[in-house]
Amino acid sequence: MINMMKADLYRITKTKGFYIFWILIVLTYLLNIATKDFGGVKFGGGPSLIPEGIKMDIGSVAMNFNFYFFSIIPVFGIIIAEFSEHTIKNTITSAISKQKYFFSKYAFTLLYAVTAFLFSNYAFYFVNRIVNGTEYCSSLSDFSVAFFRQLPLMIAIFSLFIGLAFLLRKGALFNAVTIITPIVYTSASVTLYTIETTQKLAEKLLNYDINTMLSRLALECSDEYRRNCYCISAAVIVLSFVIGYFSFTKRELN
Repeated sequence: MINMMKADLYRITKTKGFYIFWILIVLTYLLNIATKDFGGVKFGGGPSLIPEGIKMDIGSVAMNFNFYFFSIIPVFGIIIAEFSEHTIKNTITSAISKQKYFFSKYAFTLLYAVTAFLFSNYAFYFVNRIVNGTEYCSSLSDFSVAFFRQLPLMIAIFSLFIGLAFLLRKGALFNAVTIITPIVYTSASVTLYTIETTQKLAEKLLNYDINTMLSRLALECSDEYRRNCYCISAAVIVLSFVIGYFSFTKRELN
C-alpha cells in the first residue's frame, strides 16, 4: 500500500489538476488577504449567518464551502482518471487485489484532501497575520476551534466524493453529480420554503445544507446542532466507504 501511495503522489504532481487545485486555493486566500475580507462561493444560507464584526480569518473558515468544489479536483485526478484512461486494469494484478487497491486509494485520497485542507487554512492564517496584523486576525486558539469544529464535516465530504468516484467511474457523471447536487438541494429547499405547507420541512433542509453546516460549525451554534452535524458526517463517512467498497469490488472493470 505504501508503494501505491508513493506512486499516486508522484503521478498526481505531474497532472494539470494538481496545479489547478493549488492555484485556485492560493488565489482565493490571496484575494481575501489583499481585500481584507472573506469571500467564497455563495450558495445556500451560509454567508447570511456570518455576523457583523467577525474577524476576517474566522469568516474565511466559515466560507470554506469553496473547498467543496476544490476537492473535486484531486479525487478526480487520483481515482476517476484511472477509470477514464483505462489504466486501472494494469494495476489490478495477483499481487494487488481489488480490496488492496480500494483501501490504498481511499486512504491516500482522504489523507491528501485532509492535509491540503489543513495546510491551506493554516498557511492562510499565518500569512494573514503577518500581512494584516491582529486587527484582521483572531488568536490561534480561536481559529483552531473554528477550523476543527468544521473538520469532521469536511472529512465526510471528502469520503463522499471518494465513494461516488468508485460508484460512478465516469468523469462527466462524477463532475455533474458533485457540482450540481448542492445547487439543486438548495434550490429545491428554497422552492419548498415558498409553499406554506412545506415551510417547516424546508427550514430543516436549509439548516442542514452543506454551506450552512460549514458556516454554523465554524461560528457559534448549539450543542444539539453540532451533534446532529457530526452524526450526519459519521453516517456519510460509513455509507460512502461501504458503497464505494462494494461497488468497486463486486463489479467488473470495464
